[in-house]
Amino acid sequence: MNLLDRLIAWRDPVEGLRRARARTALALVMNYNATTTGKRGSSWRRSASDADAAAGRRNVLAFVARDMIRNTPFATRAQAVIVNNVVGDGIVWKIETEAKSKANLKRLRQVLKQHLDSTAIDADGRQNLYGLQRLALNTVVESGEVLIRRRRRGLRDGLTVPLQLQVMEPDFIDTSRDGSVPGAGKDNTVREGIEYDPIGRRVAYWLFPEHPGSTKRLGPSYMSRRVPAAEILHIYRQDRPGQMRGVSWFAPVALAMQDLMDAQDAHLMRQKIAACFAGFRVALEDERVGDPANKDADGEDNPGGLNTLVPGRIQTLRPGEDIRFSSPPGVEGFDAFTKMVLQSAASGLGITYEALTGDLSNVNFSSGRMGRMEMDRNVSSWQWLMLVPQMMQPVGRWVTEALTQVAQVQVPRDLALAWVPPHRMMVDPSREITALRDKVKAGFASRQGVVRELGFDPEDLTAEQIEDMEVCRKTGLRFDSDVSFQSQFTGESADPDTGETAGQGGGATDTDKEDDDVRK
Repeated sequence: MNLLDRLIAWRDPVEGLRRARARTALALVMNYNATTTGKRGSSWRRSASDADAAAGRRNVLAFVARDMIRNTPFATRAQAVIVNNVVGDGIVWKIETEAKSKANLKRLRQVLKQHLDSTAIDADGRQNLYGLQRLALNTVVESGEVLIRRRRRGLRDGLTVPLQLQVMEPDFIDTSRDGSVPGAGKDNTVREGIEYDPIGRRVAYWLFPEHPGSTKRLGPSYMSRRVPAAEILHIYRQDRPGQMRGVSWFAPVALAMQDLMDAQDAHLMRQKIAACFAGFRVALEDERVGDPANKDADGEDNPGGLNTLVPGRIQTLRPGEDIRFSSPPGVEGFDAFTKMVLQSAASGLGITYEALTGDLSNVNFSSGRMGRMEMDRNVSSWQWLMLVPQMMQPVGRWVTEALTQVAQVQVPRDLALAWVPPHRMMVDPSREITALRDKVKAGFASRQGVVRELGFDPEDLTAEQIEDMEVCRKTGLRFDSDVSFQSQFTGESADPDTGETAGQGGGATDTDKEDDDVRK
């Protein structure tokens, strides 16, 4: 009982007993230590806000993350690791249709390749489709979200497909548009620049015509404009139900990484100061010092002055003068501290410590593979739960819609674009390929499944293998990969026409000849 309870019990014993019983019952209900309101829980910020209210200053987080990526090496490395693993050389497109016309499909592939695999797809004319994927994910990692706007083009613009994409930072959203906004649809509501209809569907975005942080002069007519949601792709990682906008991926690790950089700078400065002095010399009474290094601000001799610090300096002192320095504490354990912070940062970003730092000193094959497997799961989820459904599949629908305006090809009704992520880099190909082959041989996995696991398309791989075999037959080339030429079980050469090795059907063995002699 605290002092107040004791005073109440002294004045009114019945009321005091009631308060004591209530406190005992409350203690029995609060079985979770994390619900404590004492000193141990004083650093928690309990909030009942939804996802977007909790991230009310998401723009500040984005600005912090961009500064870190510009100036903090490990932040730059983290962004590169995520993007290189998720996008790599690109999430490539693939035509899916039941149409049988090979000539039309070939022409269709040529048209798509000419447009999507070139800078024609970019409204700024700088990137192909895969470069835009990389640019979009870079923005998602640093700012938490990215916008992609469809730019419809006319046939007179000279594009193979009358469509271009514009990647935009979330700064283009006019967050001041909130509530009932003039120009919005009837009964619609605008929240942070995004317009919703009465049942909660996004119907429009209020966007600035130029980046609000641009160095261009912004006149009084600089106003946001309403853009239909059908023309915008809003890509972000949704972490909570009902979350309408994204948050920088650096949010949980920004302070730790910045503290590490500050500590590293302080450690470097300490070492630089320690290296500045090599010795001190006490001048004689009648000695006049003319060392330029000992001049004061007015150019006069100042033997005892200490105007600058330079490495390897020998400082001259006036007779009787002395200089003393403090003895700051050492920085023992700095390596362990650095590693701990970077491990925490890597965990918060969903990547491995080795991928973040490049430090492989304490890694063997098993530990490296186990860490990589967990990171691969994160990469796969970012690909198939965010980038493919939110960006690539809608872009595929935009492309097929724009293809209907192209006269050179006949667009099948069931035409769709499927997407194949980049292949996964192996830690030890000699071991992993053997394990994958054994899985297929044992029936634990299909060949198509293993091919997809490696990041390739099974149909394309089969078509290329057939083409290679046809070329080999025509040219007479033979490789070990051709099982019709080299038996993987006996190592005996096979007949190039029948594919049968000696001792197998088609060739008479010694036993067969003996049986024929007995019958005769």
